Amino acid sequence: MPSAIGVAGEVLASAVALAGLILVFLGAVASSFGSYQKAEQATVRARYQLRAWFAFVGFTLALLSAILALIAKWLTNDCAALAAVALLAAALIWVLLAALLAVRDIR
Repeated sequence: MPSAIGVAGEVLASAVALAGLILVFLGAVASSFGSYQKAEQATVRARYQLRAWFAFVGFTLALLSAILALIAKWLTNDCAALAAVALLAAALIWVLLAALLAVRDIR
């Protein structure tokens, strides 16, 4: 069986890049929410909180994937490398869902 350690470096780089992109998205959500007047913020708070929490979960998945990939490279651990790949796949799917949610909210 081939070793998953060989892709751990690429998973690490991809996961960190994805986490960075999600962080930019979170900043855009926070900035967009902040552009509303205080009285209007109460009206749109639920929608923005959903977007922000959804993005935060994707951010967390990507960071966990990066940490596991780093551990896999450092300790030459196939299980950690496979877990990092699985978490990166989950983060990518989660980001796709977050993007669909954001597109759906545009009316």
